[in-house]
Amino acid sequence: MTPDEDRIAQLYAAFNDRAFDRCVAMMADDVTWPNEVEDGLIEGREAVRIYFSETTAPLLARYDLLSLHTGADGRVSSLTRQTIASANDGSLWSSTRVVHTFSLRNGLFTGMEAQQDWQGQAFPGVDALLARLHAGLNAGDAEAVTACYAPDARFVDTLEGGEIHGADAVRAHFSHLFETVRLRVTVEAYALEPDDRVRARLHIVTRGLGGGLWQDDVLTVWYRLERGLIAEQDIDDSDRDGNGP
Repeated sequence: MTPDEDRIAQLYAAFNDRAFDRCVAMMADDVTWPNEVEDGLIEGREAVRIYFSETTAPLLARYDLLSLHTGADGRVSSLTRQTIASANDGSLWSSTRVVHTFSLRNGLFTGMEAQQDWQGQAFPGVDALLARLHAGLNAGDAEAVTACYAPDARFVDTLEGGEIHGADAVRAHFSHLFETVRLRVTVEAYALEPDDRVRARLHIVTRGLGGGLWQDDVLTVWYRLERGLIAEQDIDDSDRDGNGP
C-alpha cells in the first residue's frame, strides 16, 4: 500500500468512526467534494465539515474498503462496499459497491469523484493483487506471497488440515509448501461476485522438487478482500478438469 493509499484507508476509518474533524484534517484548504445528498459540489474544508456533520446527519454511512489502485495520473481509485442506514433506528437503506477516485497533493485530499452502484466484475487493484500473488507462488517466494495477505488472514490448510491464521502462520505455510513442491499458477478468469468475494478460476500445475508431475488441474479459489489484501480464501475443486494424475 502506497502512502496515498494508506491515507485513503485512514480516511474511511475516520469516517466510519464519525470522526469528521479527523477526516477534514486530511484535506487541503481548497478541497472539492461531491454532495451526494443534493447532487452538487462542495468547496473548501469548512463546507465539507458541515456537509459531513449536518447534511448527512440522518444517515449512517459505512465504507468497507475492498481494493485500491493508483493510476498513471497519480489519482487513487478505491473499490468499497457502501452501506447506508437510518441514524434513527439503524434500518438498512442501501448496500452497494462504489468506486471513489481521489486526488491528493502533498498527502492531503484535494478532491474526490464517485461512481455509485458500481456493477463491474473486474477492478485494476484486484488485477494487480492477483498478479503479485501468483507471481510469488510461481517464484516460490514466501515473503512476496505473504505480503498479499492481511495481517489477520485466515484459511484452511487443504494439504495438512487445520486453519492458517495470521501473517506468521501464512509465511510458515507457504515456506513449507515451497520446500515440498514447485507451482505454476495461471489465472484463467476472475470475477467480483455480488457478495464482494473474488472468484478466480486457476490452472495449477504442481511438480515435485525432482520435476515429476503431481497435479494438473483447474480449481476455483474464492478470495475475500479487506483494504486491498486477502483476508480469507476458500478452495473449491468441484470443477477439476480431470487431467490430474
